Amino acid sequence: MWPYVIQSPIRIGTYGVMMATGFLTAYYLLRSEFQRRHIGTDSDADWIIFIGMIAGVIGAKLAYLLTEAHEFSLKAFFSGAGLTWHGGLILAALSIFGYILAKKMPFWVALDAIAPELATGYGFGRIGCQLAGDGDYGLHCAAHLPWPLCMSYPHGVVPTMDLVYATPMYETLGSFVLFGVLWALRKRIKHPGVLFGIYLVFAGLMRFAVEFIRQTENRPYRFWGLRDAQIVALSETIVGLALWAYMAYRNVPRDLEYGVIPLPEQHQKNKTPQKHHKKKR
Repeated sequence: MWPYVIQSPIRIGTYGVMMATGFLTAYYLLRSEFQRRHIGTDSDADWIIFIGMIAGVIGAKLAYLLTEAHEFSLKAFFSGAGLTWHGGLILAALSIFGYILAKKMPFWVALDAIAPELATGYGFGRIGCQLAGDGDYGLHCAAHLPWPLCMSYPHGVVPTMDLVYATPMYETLGSFVLFGVLWALRKRIKHPGVLFGIYLVFAGLMRFAVEFIRQTENRPYRFWGLRDAQIVALSETIVGLALWAYMAYRNVPRDLEYGVIPLPEQHQKNKTPQKHHKKKR
């Protein structure tokens, strides 16, 4: 493992570096998508990434303190440990939704533009977990399974000599595959909102499944023997399926087809009736 890029004169963790890489990649891709779809501005893309980053970290920390930590204190809030995935997801999503609505951007078109970046950003974050060895490990696994399906983390931030499922690697691979699928589909889907629904379905299923082979880390069980992360992931999948079905069968305004907004001159041209000239005899 490689928990820190450098430790002197300042300590820079690989998890932070990979998070920064994920946000910078998302920033570049989102700017490109906004330009292609003719929505928002480069400044809007900047703000969405910034809001997602800040709200995601705050939400992840608050969810950890409220549901898993032994105490809720400012010291614990500003410590480097303790982030809960679903808290970051919920607060970041609500904050970004609010920004999109406040800026009066086409809501579902904007969410479709964001969907691929959510997948790739999560993938980079999980690379950071793998490099840092921060304790997001799977259950004990059979010794005969090949590396990297099954491995130990002797030099991690949370070291272990036991062979465990390398769940960060599973989620990294799944996230980048999902990104590739969404990126390939983004120009082929006529109905805005469907792409975001597809993201919700498969991102939720991936997280729900991997929780069954992850260590509990003292996280409490809630309903039906499921932990908080599984309940949120299952809800994410159900919402995604409903959104996918609803958006796929509703009528799409002509100026929203394929999620590309016509430029003003194109829009005017489309609205101008074509004159038909009679042939002279």
